[in-house]
Amino acid sequence: MPPVRVIAGYVSVALIWGSTWATIKIGVNDVPPFVFAFARAVAVAGLLTIIAIALRQSFPRGRRTMAIAMIVGLINIGWSWAIIFWSEQFVPSGLVSVFGAAAPVWTAVLAHFIVKDDRLSALKILGLALGLVGTVILIGAPEAAEGTAGLIATGLLALMPITWAIAAILQSRFLRTVAPIPTVALGTWASALLLAPLALLQTPQGQHWTLASVLAFAYLVVFGTCFGMVVSLWLYRKLRPTTITLIQVLVPAEAILIGTVWLGEPVTVRMLGGATLVVAAVALNAIAGGGLPPAEERLAADPAPAD
Repeated sequence: MPPVRVIAGYVSVALIWGSTWATIKIGVNDVPPFVFAFARAVAVAGLLTIIAIALRQSFPRGRRTMAIAMIVGLINIGWSWAIIFWSEQFVPSGLVSVFGAAAPVWTAVLAHFIVKDDRLSALKILGLALGLVGTVILIGAPEAAEGTAGLIATGLLALMPITWAIAAILQSRFLRTVAPIPTVALGTWASALLLAPLALLQTPQGQHWTLASVLAFAYLVVFGTCFGMVVSLWLYRKLRPTTITLIQVLVPAEAILIGTVWLGEPVTVRMLGGATLVVAAVALNAIAGGGLPPAEERLAADPAPAD
């Protein structure tokens, strides 16, 4: 059984990540979504940069490493936050989290073609099928009153986990030996540049920062990104990757519960049915990958290519 501190870290990450979706919803109710996302990116990048300098951690060097760090940051933060923050105006926060939970399934598919000794199995293929069916069911799940915007939002959310899978493969192949905090800081600065013009377009709409949106912003910056990121990276040295993947099974359930109870978001049979299939897909993917060695063993056995 893992040490108590590992269990505490695992549970804390699951609880925090399950609550961030509703927290975003609170923020975008008061502040234009792109403005809110840009402000979060700048705050996170600044805070992580200060921490990296204080800890004397080196920023990525070499053109390829820097380029990949920025690409990964743009996918995981800039592109994703733009979609998530905008979509939560039209889509229940719990449903948004379900789309994100499909990322491990797509990662397994891409790994089959790119990562050595990580091939698709019958269970992974079954998981992919369930995930695809669940995603198809979820597209259009928001109420018809949301109209075209809701349909576009769910379409973008369906594409988002595929790009997360691409980022995961890039990190696995090229960013395994760099210091995580300055690397994420670099990617977040790049994301801030991406979000800046979108935020400027929404600036004329006005900003109405309330106590609720300020608290939501602080929670997302400190706990949702900085704490969650650092603890999750630490967990990869203590637990099998497939064990950490199971967090994605817990997050949608918590997000849907919080959205329903706290925010009064609607829950439909279609939404629950699609969510069940996606969660089952992630669980099958984790079970199928149960034989992978811990992260430390994999890093030692297969070092990243040099610049």
